[in-house]
Amino acid sequence: MNNETTYYFPCQRWLAVEEDDGQLSRELLPVDESYVLPSEDEEGGGGDSNPLDNLALEQKDKSTTFSVTVKTGDKKNAGTDANVFITLFGTQDDTGITLLKSSKTNSNKFERDSIEIFTVETLDLGDLWKVRIGHDNTGKAPGWFVDWVEVDAPSLGKCMTFPCGRWLAKNEDDGAIVRDLFHAELQTRLYTPFVPYEITLYTSDVFAAGTDANIFIVIYGCDAVCTQQKFLCTNKREQKLFFERKSASRFIVELEDVGEIIEKIRIGHDNTGMNPGWHCSHVDIRRLLPDKDGTETLTFPCDRWLATSEDDKKTIRELVPYDIFTEKYMKDGSLRQVYKEVEEPLDIVLYSVQIFTGNIPGAGTDARVYITIYGDLGDTGERYLGKSENRTNKFEKGTADTFIIEAADLGVIYKIKLRHDNSKWCADWYVEKVEIWNDTNEDEFLFLCGRWLSLKKEDGRLERLFYEKEYTGDRSSNCSSPADFWEIALSSKMADVDIETVTGPMADYVQDGPVIPYYVSVTTGKHKDAATDSRAFILLIGEDDERSNRIWLDYPRGKKGFSCGSVEEFYVGGLDVGVIKKIEVLYEMTVWTGDVVGGGTDSNIFMTLYGINGSTEEVQLDKKKARFEREQNDTFLMEILDIAPFTKMRIRIDGLGSRPEWFLERILLKNMNTGDLTMFYYGDWLSQRKGKKTLVCEMCAVIDGEEMMEWTSYTVTVKTSDILGAGTDANVFIIIFGENGDSGTLPLKQSANWNKFERNNTDTFSFPDMLSLGHLCKLRVWHDNKGLFPGWHLSYVDVKDNSRDETFRFQCDCWLSKSEGDRQTVRDFACANNEIREELEETTYEIVIETGNGGETRENVWLILEGRKNRSKEFLVENSSRQRAFRKGTTDTFEFDSIYLGDIASLCVGHLAREDRFIPKRELVWHVKTITITEMEYGNVYFFNCDSLIPLKRKRKYFRVFEVTKTTESFASKVQSLVPVKYEVIVTTGYEPGAGTDANVFVTIFGANGDTGKRELKQKMRNLFERGSTDRFFLETLELGELRKVRLEHDGSGYYSGWLVDKVEVTNTSTGVATIFSCGRWLDKNRGDGLTWRDLFPSV
Repeated sequence: MNNETTYYFPCQRWLAVEEDDGQLSRELLPVDESYVLPSEDEEGGGGDSNPLDNLALEQKDKSTTFSVTVKTGDKKNAGTDANVFITLFGTQDDTGITLLKSSKTNSNKFERDSIEIFTVETLDLGDLWKVRIGHDNTGKAPGWFVDWVEVDAPSLGKCMTFPCGRWLAKNEDDGAIVRDLFHAELQTRLYTPFVPYEITLYTSDVFAAGTDANIFIVIYGCDAVCTQQKFLCTNKREQKLFFERKSASRFIVELEDVGEIIEKIRIGHDNTGMNPGWHCSHVDIRRLLPDKDGTETLTFPCDRWLATSEDDKKTIRELVPYDIFTEKYMKDGSLRQVYKEVEEPLDIVLYSVQIFTGNIPGAGTDARVYITIYGDLGDTGERYLGKSENRTNKFEKGTADTFIIEAADLGVIYKIKLRHDNSKWCADWYVEKVEIWNDTNEDEFLFLCGRWLSLKKEDGRLERLFYEKEYTGDRSSNCSSPADFWEIALSSKMADVDIETVTGPMADYVQDGPVIPYYVSVTTGKHKDAATDSRAFILLIGEDDERSNRIWLDYPRGKKGFSCGSVEEFYVGGLDVGVIKKIEVLYEMTVWTGDVVGGGTDSNIFMTLYGINGSTEEVQLDKKKARFEREQNDTFLMEILDIAPFTKMRIRIDGLGSRPEWFLERILLKNMNTGDLTMFYYGDWLSQRKGKKTLVCEMCAVIDGEEMMEWTSYTVTVKTSDILGAGTDANVFIIIFGENGDSGTLPLKQSANWNKFERNNTDTFSFPDMLSLGHLCKLRVWHDNKGLFPGWHLSYVDVKDNSRDETFRFQCDCWLSKSEGDRQTVRDFACANNEIREELEETTYEIVIETGNGGETRENVWLILEGRKNRSKEFLVENSSRQRAFRKGTTDTFEFDSIYLGDIASLCVGHLAREDRFIPKRELVWHVKTITITEMEYGNVYFFNCDSLIPLKRKRKYFRVFEVTKTTESFASKVQSLVPVKYEVIVTTGYEPGAGTDANVFVTIFGANGDTGKRELKQKMRNLFERGSTDRFFLETLELGELRKVRLEHDGSGYYSGWLVDKVEVTNTSTGVATIFSCGRWLDKNRGDGLTWRDLFPSV
């Protein structure tokens, strides 16, 4: 009062629940009186005459708008009728008590399991660190259970979560109705901060120019960086109030920062309301300069209708700036105003889009179709393809429809997105191809599609991405929506863009890690049905389970698919996965549930697949959208290891849920790359009460009507040793392993002896109708350690394959006991029939020689094989006119008897002239491409990639030496290495507080020759797995070969079950080779990702 200073606090905002952002209180900033009391000589006129109108942008920049999301728990009586309030605390200030009155999601707030969203606007608080939430305990049911509170601040680019999980009630918990919540740092999400924009839209002075529709805008910067699509009106009342004829509608919105330059905007509306048509004069966008010392205003001329009944009947327009008006405060306090035209704005281009619907039954659609076109300068946004330029009835079978799309220049077009809304009776649509022309520079872009957009066909998608034919970048993003099925990649025409610098929406879809080139060669078989015109892709999996996205292998130029016997080469880019261990293939799996009363199930279903090239791990089938119901066939996609052709499938259910039984009819697998079909028939119950009274079944693969495996029955004879206490009361189980996979778990239940497994007794068990495992190699035996006397001393087990009339013996002679021997209750035994035979004196080798196109020969060829044990004598192949060998592009096969050489390491090859044969002066060469040698006794195959020109010589001292390129070890040879080995397992627990566990811990070690099975890590009278401790265990099993993985898990029992594992070290005590498996993660339901198991891979 003494200084007679007057402060002016402008507001110009609603304080109302049903208006604006619903807030009942505002924080205001003082401004200079010149904004409130303009000078007398200032001219008026129009909406810009009030200086306060120009303050909204600056005031928005100085405030922070928080979006507060509150989750009410899913508990009985969790909702509240009380008045809820919140206080946000920052490092510089707090908001004070703010009532949460106007929810954006529900009129009846804070009901059980509901989510409410509120807006809280305040001045700068600094870094947010605490939230106080509470209520006034009024109403009929004031008690409230809060799950969590999320506070999103777009201007800060930060979304923070504040967990609660407690009652705010006088009669619950500790009786508190106000709680202080602190943010969970690991759940904080960071993104590009938003900035304020002042957007003014001018409606023309044209008859019926105003609109009741909801207007939206998208702002584009350089390099295709853009904001989200933002609707400007927040409610129906604003839609009716704004956008009247000859009016200016001003909005202050927060959107992503698109950089220093705005290249274009897209405006449009949703075509709703009584009068949706709109004639836009122009658009002004004002924003602050980077140093906040002024503003710039860009003007975007339009003067066009956005209406379905006017002009070109489009409701979307793309506009480019015409001029920029800059106001900047100088250091002396003066205001500098600069007006300039935009230099080289983007051109507005007409694109002709021709869409070809396939000529197959049911290909046409009546649904509403939408397209988005992507170029290196931006995209068109989603456009409705409403009016065809050449046809009245669009998207009919075997037709082509042309559409005109007006947009700012997109640059080089490399991708499109097509979708439809699945409306009308015939919605399914098969798209053959799409052609796009730039009518300005006549550039043409071709997109080969050949896919269904249908919920009923292929993978059930209504939306797909397609890439331009000449595009050579990553095509792993062929599927779209949801985002985890696709990745946005940069085209070869954008190759100069560094992936590390990609920002905005694209940053979420670029695969993390170094991208390297791969050379891929695909050989199609010569079978009459081997060809395909489908699109193929590969997934690469490295030794640490590092995997690439889908790498699409699109047809070479001029080809329409992969033809029979063809060899196609591709140069593609993908994630560097290190040493490639395996490749996955996409399969479509269809499961038929039988038409039987009660045939559907709620149980969890698990599947294991076996093929010629190995087997998969057990995977759970995803039960979504009421799958596996009576008389229903369910189709879904699965990524399966490349082990085809398949031989059998094992299906298991866990027997849980309200309907624990399932009637499985059959299962079909379709290779999405080749179209190959494999059928598995069952037609019975998986139930403990019905049918075969089992929860597990095995089905033989049927390909082209032929079963891939033979059926047999096994008789298992178990001999218990004749020593004191040898018998057991426990339940015994076995798994039989052979060249065709394994038998799965077989319980030894029904024996001719009433009291099984007694001392010096022999028990016999029969297993009829089993798929043949072929030559047996290993047996796993264990028991559950139950009963009064669980310890067991096993003498041997005989397994008889009744169809082959062959018996395989597994000699044991050891304890399976927790108190005897080495205290193990799980044992693996090698087949005694496969004991290493006496070293062969002689054997036969098959030699296959491929001659290349670089030169054939009529002369003789000689070879000497170098083995690890011996060296062969010379093998001379004499050429003659009657039996001509070594012609161009042919292969020749020979047999060679020799002493046993062991593993072949190298090969000497000579090119020798026949006796008395004239050799011309010019050099004669023979092009040897490959040599393949098969040792016939064991079946081991040695491959030599020679690809060399060998000159013709008269003397044997001239020859070439080739090292073996690849060795394929046969099953019979692998059997020889199955000898018992002890593995030392060292487990190190982490050092963080609470790192130790009281749960029961289990480990499974996987190697090239198999796995150990699930083994419990336990020691008597020891407190294991304490914080910072190192625990040592010994496991005996058959030689595993190269160790590939360790699975560590616990059962969640005990008072403190959470466990932080530092690492696991496994040492083969026979060779001394140690393999370290690093972990550094929690196995805890309440921490991290909540998993209580981990798959660990060898550290580099």
